[in-house]
Amino acid sequence: MTQEIILAILEIFGVFGLGYYARHLGYINETDLNRWSRLVIDFLFPLLAFATIVRGFQAERFAELVPLPLIAFGLMAFGSVCGYLFRQFLKTDDPDVRKTFHHFCAINNYSFLPIIIIQNLWGEEALANLFFFTIGSSIGYWTIGVALLGNPHPLETLKKIVSPNLVAVFLALALVLTGWRDHLPNLVLNISARAGAAAVPTMLILIGATLYPFPSMKNKRDLAWLVLVRLVILPFLMVAILKILPISEDVFRIAFVVALMPAAVSSTLITRRYGGSPQFAAQAAILTTLLSVLTVPFWLWLFGG
Repeated sequence: MTQEIILAILEIFGVFGLGYYARHLGYINETDLNRWSRLVIDFLFPLLAFATIVRGFQAERFAELVPLPLIAFGLMAFGSVCGYLFRQFLKTDDPDVRKTFHHFCAINNYSFLPIIIIQNLWGEEALANLFFFTIGSSIGYWTIGVALLGNPHPLETLKKIVSPNLVAVFLALALVLTGWRDHLPNLVLNISARAGAAAVPTMLILIGATLYPFPSMKNKRDLAWLVLVRLVILPFLMVAILKILPISEDVFRIAFVVALMPAAVSSTLITRRYGGSPQFAAQAAILTTLLSVLTVPFWLWLFGG
């Protein structure tokens, strides 16, 4: 299992590298990044979520799996509370760097990296549970995560929460829980699945392109502290709490994997929109994702067996 996780992370970096090199060669520019990111987030990713939940979510276990979105939001809330303490140990006085650090205490890569790991380890049923989990993650991202960077307008925040992906998740759940998925034509599911399958590799390529040119590693001491917090201290605290919660093994698996994840690469984009330091965000995302090749297998071995 450890080998599979390492290979999954290396696979992600390989696709990152393709995007980075494509940007270097001029195949992708800034305009492409914005346009194609919207296509993936608002169109392809919702199709993937819809098809996966309709095919893999078990309606009879709904009551057992209800804690998933609650735990997802709870992990972000817990990280934000801890961030008030952890940010006191930063060396920099730059308010943008401090806000970005606090943001990363709450927000990690709860989506694209776990998709590959969870699908490789436990298959489509577990992946459907992950999409159910992301209901809470999405709400936390656009409320807690954005609030830590600035002062978002309530209506704008609500618009971001009610995203195409969230609509797709709720629509799929409604079909599953009412039994209407049995009447859904296979053609619709096949089209959704095939189009949605392009979401993850395309987004990974785009993320790799956003990292070009490779940012210089400034604020080394604060970056080191963020790495320790995001990859060591918070995972230990979060997983220790998860261990004592009365939840099923399937719920624990999803929350466990997400709790181990590095800083969210997507935050390099929203820091430009809502405040914070895009440069520090890019540095933190690259460094924590690189080091997660070591930390994720370690935590899995220590806590998960």
